[in-house]
Amino acid sequence: MLIAFTYLPGFVTMVFRGMPTVWRGRHRLIFCWLIFMQAVSPGRKTLEEMARWTPATITAWRFGRLLKAAYWNVHLLVSWLAQDLVATLPAPANGILSLFGDGSHADKRGTKHPVAQQGRISQHHPWFLGLRFVLLMAAWDG
Repeated sequence: MLIAFTYLPGFVTMVFRGMPTVWRGRHRLIFCWLIFMQAVSPGRKTLEEMARWTPATITAWRFGRLLKAAYWNVHLLVSWLAQDLVATLPAPANGILSLFGDGSHADKRGTKHPVAQQGRISQHHPWFLGLRFVLLMAAWDG
């Protein structure tokens, strides 16, 4: 049984200290809570379930509002996370670091939320409704 957290652990705030300033108000704090709760909360990773393990001021509504805020730059945030990750990797012995990236398909037409995507590629593919994703793979030393 997991005990509800009453404060954000220090190592989480240390990791996100260098994050670009793209947030308004308390969204940066709520973003840190969201990432932390995805890592440690038990069970399903719904906003309501993750909010059960946070302080009373961090609610599922606040998580949803953060994800729906259209002002923050997703590309800047992903770029910062990728640069921070590559900086922590050990240097390759032969000096060659290969990066491979894969993500979701092209954007749909019309006004969209910056991180939400819905639809399908063709009539034979299943529907997708959720967040965009990027898979970045780094390979070195063979």
